[in-house]
Amino acid sequence: MPMNFSKISLMASLLTLSFFNYLFFSIPNTIYARDAFSSPPLILVIANIICCLIGIANAILSFINKEPSTWYKWLGAILNLLLCTLNLGSIIFARLF
Repeated sequence: MPMNFSKISLMASLLTLSFFNYLFFSIPNTIYARDAFSSPPLILVIANIICCLIGIANAILSFINKEPSTWYKWLGAILNLLLCTLNLGSIIFARLF
């Protein structure tokens, strides 16, 4: 079972990236006062956060288990770190404004 955590981490980061892109690009460019602003589907927001947490946990487990250093181990870890930062920033921005 070598490299399973790294592969799961990379897959979770790609899934999180696709959820985040869908949520980000579903926001209209121009919002008018007369139009109702629809909030994103809650299931996608929750799935985004869960996939992000799964990716971070698997990235940490891949380092703890000393899996061999490969490009997908590092790509998954870096993407998960960036997406976690984006998710936290989005949550903080949504709470402030």
